[in-house]
Amino acid sequence: MRKWNVFHPERFQGSKKKNNYFEGWYFKIAMHDEVLCLIPGISLSSDPHAFIQVVSSTRNKPWYVRFPLSTFSADKDSFLIHIGENSFSREEVHVRLKDVDLDLQADFSFTELKKYPVTLTSPGIMGWYAYVPKMECLHAVVATTCSASGTFMLNSRSVEFEHANGYMEKDWGSSFPKAYLWMQANSFSREGVSVMLSIAHIPFHGLAFIGFLGFVQLKDSLIRFGTYSRARFVIQHATETHIEAVIITKKHRLTLRGALGGASGLAAPKEGSMERTIYESIDGTLYLRLETAQGDLLVEDTSIHAGLEFSEAAKLMDGKQKL
Repeated sequence: MRKWNVFHPERFQGSKKKNNYFEGWYFKIAMHDEVLCLIPGISLSSDPHAFIQVVSSTRNKPWYVRFPLSTFSADKDSFLIHIGENSFSREEVHVRLKDVDLDLQADFSFTELKKYPVTLTSPGIMGWYAYVPKMECLHAVVATTCSASGTFMLNSRSVEFEHANGYMEKDWGSSFPKAYLWMQANSFSREGVSVMLSIAHIPFHGLAFIGFLGFVQLKDSLIRFGTYSRARFVIQHATETHIEAVIITKKHRLTLRGALGGASGLAAPKEGSMERTIYESIDGTLYLRLETAQGDLLVEDTSIHAGLEFSEAAKLMDGKQKL
């Protein structure tokens, strides 16, 4: 029997015996002129299997590599998962993948890592919603930012890097929201800055609402916000390629403007089956403006290598709140 992992959301939360279930982790490494994302996970449906998705900003296509479900294993007492000979943790990643049009060897290590805080009343970025049963999709931030170093060889092209910008998160449940936006970036000119925002349509025990969560990581502090914290949001502008959103907390006002770069079609879960296609840009741009409630400017910066997903995001404007 697996331990109850609510206080360790980065660990494997599921069971290979579940039905209509998915769980996936997201590792993003943003170098000077390239972004590489690795997404390991499992899909438990009529076609149960493990997988690793690969996305590179230098290519116009992603890769989805399937594995037998039996090749997936997760440590019970720490964050460490294996899919075949590939391993993923908060400290290291080791990948050996060969598939149609893909030959990838990668070895990364992570340092200067900032974990998202977990407390009794707020066990991760979900806040107290982490305790609510039967949520459609749950979310965790494994590292708000970190420094990544290592090497990879992608289709005979060898890359070695040090002190790249790393980021880690994960999702688990049955399905991605039918409408949502997600924006993440930590390649700002100002050192130590990282930001993530997600706004989504959330089914909730026969009803539905528009919920949101996110954070701004500064060098020496973390600003958290979400539906659970009584913060407010408004989507000022939403198209298939551009989003502007404003978040208001008791102490801060945050403005984010995201613009897609090239987008890749990724497999996403629907009732546990990876049959839905979503489009993610890993080389978009994200403008951030952070002010105090009194209007004093704290940070104004723009990040390249932003991760952006706008899935029917314009529909979320129907649930916007007045600021």
